[in-house]
Amino acid sequence: MRRRDLLAGVGGAAVVATGGYVALSGTSGDVDPVAVDLFETAASPGGTMQVPTPGEVTVLDLFATTCPPCVPALDALSDAQGDASEVQFVSVTSEYLGGGRTRADVIDWWADHGGPWPVGYDEQGRLMQQLDVGSLPHTVVIDSGGNAAWSHTGVPDANRVREAIEQVR
Repeated sequence: MRRRDLLAGVGGAAVVATGGYVALSGTSGDVDPVAVDLFETAASPGGTMQVPTPGEVTVLDLFATTCPPCVPALDALSDAQGDASEVQFVSVTSEYLGGGRTRADVIDWWADHGGPWPVGYDEQGRLMQQLDVGSLPHTVVIDSGGNAAWSHTGVPDANRVREAIEQVR
């Protein structure tokens, strides 16, 4: 009888812990890979890239060059990346290119502020739609199975990003 009570208690605690993690992380669910058009930068060779990267832990940064908090967000992600080998970091913008704003403007902005990882363009905003993102910057840690395990709107804390990465490894 006591063993049964103990097992029921442990099972209940696991359910509560999992639910709490999901509730506090602000996201969960599958992210279907989207082919984004890469800008040509020092760490981004051009062409296309599947985001999230199938079979890899992916840290996705959604940003815009017109977003002032996106600069310190990139600084925090650069700090978190230093400890995260074998994790794909990628930044994606969906901002409108036209009316005076060009790909060259994004590349110049990225050269001044960006991280040492690929940067891409999702013209249709498919990633933002899938993740129901309403404001930027927005960071998502996606496990190797394509499940959005943690997300944050605003400037992320580098330590919290590291913790989220470790939880999905």
